[in-house]
Amino acid sequence: MLFSPSSPSPVRKRRQRLKRGVAATAFLALVGGAFATDGGPVPAGASSHREAPMIAGDPRADNTDVYAFVSPDSPDFVTIISNWIPFEEPNGGPNFYDWADSTNSGSTTKYSIKVDSNGDARPDLTYSWVFTTHRRDANDQFLYNTGVITSLTDPDLNVYQTYTMTVTDGNGATTTLLTDKQAAPSIVGPASTPDYSVLRNQATYDLPGGGKTYAGQADDPFFLDLRVFDLLYGGNLSEAGQDTLAGYNVNTIALQLPKSALALNGNATRNPAIGIWSTTDRNGVQVSRLGNPLVNEAVVPLALKDAFNGLRPQDDAGVQAVVDKVNDPTLPKVVQAVYGIPAPAAPRTDLFEIFLTGIAANNGFNGPVHADLNSQLVNADVNPANFRPSEMLRLNMNVAPAANPSRLGVLGGDFAGFPNGRRLTDDVVDIAVQALEGAVTNGIVAPLAKGDNVDRNDHAFGATFPYVALPNVAAVNTGVAQPPRAPELVSTNPQRVLETRTDQTGGQVGYTGTKPAAGSVVKLQIGGVAGVPTGTKSVLLNVTAVNSAGDGFVTVYACDAAQPTASSFNPSAGVVTQNLVSAPLAADGSVCLFTSQSTDLVADLAGFHPAGSSYVPTAPERLLETRTTVGGQVGYTGAMPTGGQTITLKVTGTGTAQVPATAKAVFLNVTAVNSAGPGFVTVYPCGSTQPLASNENIVAGQVRANLVAAKVASDGTVCLYTSRSTDLVADLEGYEPATSNYVPLVPERVLETRFAAGQVGYSGLTPTGGQTVEVKVTGFGTSNIPATAASVLLNVTAVGATGPGFATVFPCGSARPTTSNLNYNGDITTNLVSAKVGDGGRVCIYTSASTNLVADVSGYYPDGTIGTAG
Repeated sequence: MLFSPSSPSPVRKRRQRLKRGVAATAFLALVGGAFATDGGPVPAGASSHREAPMIAGDPRADNTDVYAFVSPDSPDFVTIISNWIPFEEPNGGPNFYDWADSTNSGSTTKYSIKVDSNGDARPDLTYSWVFTTHRRDANDQFLYNTGVITSLTDPDLNVYQTYTMTVTDGNGATTTLLTDKQAAPSIVGPASTPDYSVLRNQATYDLPGGGKTYAGQADDPFFLDLRVFDLLYGGNLSEAGQDTLAGYNVNTIALQLPKSALALNGNATRNPAIGIWSTTDRNGVQVSRLGNPLVNEAVVPLALKDAFNGLRPQDDAGVQAVVDKVNDPTLPKVVQAVYGIPAPAAPRTDLFEIFLTGIAANNGFNGPVHADLNSQLVNADVNPANFRPSEMLRLNMNVAPAANPSRLGVLGGDFAGFPNGRRLTDDVVDIAVQALEGAVTNGIVAPLAKGDNVDRNDHAFGATFPYVALPNVAAVNTGVAQPPRAPELVSTNPQRVLETRTDQTGGQVGYTGTKPAAGSVVKLQIGGVAGVPTGTKSVLLNVTAVNSAGDGFVTVYACDAAQPTASSFNPSAGVVTQNLVSAPLAADGSVCLFTSQSTDLVADLAGFHPAGSSYVPTAPERLLETRTTVGGQVGYTGAMPTGGQTITLKVTGTGTAQVPATAKAVFLNVTAVNSAGPGFVTVYPCGSTQPLASNENIVAGQVRANLVAAKVASDGTVCLYTSRSTDLVADLEGYEPATSNYVPLVPERVLETRFAAGQVGYSGLTPTGGQTVEVKVTGFGTSNIPATAASVLLNVTAVGATGPGFATVFPCGSARPTTSNLNYNGDITTNLVSAKVGDGGRVCIYTSASTNLVADVSGYYPDGTIGTAG
């Protein structure tokens, strides 16, 4: 986009800082609101995939997308990602997708990322990469690789590329940062490149002065339906919901730098806003350019598309025909002709501000948004007289990463997203089309609220640099309509599925009338009954042992598997014990319960993972064993933890399950044995601050077990802290992979009824017998669980009960079920609860006898991923 030479004069000196104050609130009210209204898809184009006639014939130079965001795991750094070569079919051999250089293009090609910190539309920093191709055997071989590629230096990699990286400042002085560094190759296939993550890690290099860079292949992170060009989705909104770019790869350059390296005068506090764009140059001539997405496709007329790729931002004002299209774009008129939605009136000062000046409270260009966000005019050291409107992606580096990012960015009330920079997860098609249709001045355009029905990438993004997903290996022959994502968890109102007690339970659901003997196995049919469909992967069962003949253990497992050596919990004589169990189902939908001692068993269904969910159930497998009496067992350490000790447990890449390094969370059954006295155990991701929460409360002389949904640290570990000396046993029951929508949390307290004034979740009132406590779990504390969350995992503890009783957790607004989640008898009793969220974002907890309650949240399943069985 360009600006008119007749635009108003530069801005006055007055500036404000972005904050959630009056200005920011006004902006949010102006363009905010979720896309909740029903409606059809919207028209758009690819971000910059084949956007101009000449560049469509030169894919190695075709810049597809630019992303810029504050690094979520390193908030003192900014990450910039630029992609090239659209529509890379993974099986594109034998030559695959090399970067252009003098050996394969006949010219010198330079790939650059440029940064403007003072607003004059000229680069203050230009980071450039120039590639060279090497062939180990070019005479006898036609293959890209001659064997399995296990490293960048593998001699079986017949074709590889190195690069030199430089940075040029605003005065033209160039510094070489890296020399002869090897790029990651194109992925060939699972047999040739079995572990691309190894190649990616080796191709990620530290930069002098801080930061890092990566050059190599990746999954194309852009997501949209490109059938827009068939008369705007078929002319009747029938052609939508297919991610056209699913399965394709791109060549990626990722750059992570300290904020101080990018900010004007090195001061990101005073000067947080920067502009970013990337270019491709052939023999010193710019042939491709990209800043904001959708500009060359949706605004620039056909006759000028090639010219736009050659323009520099400081020259944008010189093409009046494009200026006219900014002030009066064609796309809204096409939408009006096809769908009858009136096009906003020209001139479009809203688009001028968003795309050409950035958003500032007082930018002097007659923009409708009066809040400081991402214009370089918010920088304290910028001279307004030198500011020049131009098309580039702009980012305010002082806006912290969002705890719960909205795919709609600023339109969704999330100031860390597009158009303030661009994150990988930002749905720029929906955002940009709403902007083109006038959402900034007129509010959300309801008929277009659903967007193009493609609201996420086909692969989950990484949590660490370079964040893009690994490249695809499967063939892309035809696009497949994006199916609705299978529910991760169908959370149910607790319902009984097993009851062996004979006293006053005859005829009850799940009633057997037979107390299991020692060494017996109860086979329980779950799939196909109790609202659980056939093909279900696993279930969450709250299993309780009553009338136990002695100390023993219960193991829950799939009936078609061998009985594992792990246990689910440990009954004791005279005590009611329970535990939430994540149990895989056999092929016939059954689950088996083995008990080593005679005991009555009660099982309540709390939820299930249906077929198609990402959750991976595992046969119970031991990962940790500290008892000295079981030397040689898997997970054995031989050292009882002392009070105040923290154990680091590697949960990824170990044992039979081989939990992948990208897993979000693991479900661990943690047992405390031989405890020296009362205390607690807290499980949390290593590297995080130990939270004020607990997962297990231990008592001398008792074996205590509890299921823990543990968030996994980036290095694949979880930490177990114990306040008192105790042996610890941990058994893996399943995990949530990177593709899951489950959101793991560092445990956080949401309810505390004991005297603890000022503590998070403090209520100050001990629940009485027969009382129901309402717990607000959404929008609460650091976690800020969204209002649309459908289910939460709560660790519920009863403390100081006046006598034996039970607690039932259920969604507020629903009838209280006749089941229980927690049975207590005066001591401290804990159990993990899969709690369906009720009206008002609340969960209700009923207590049959007076007791204090403590509840810690460890994760949630967001809206759109939870069923409503029960």
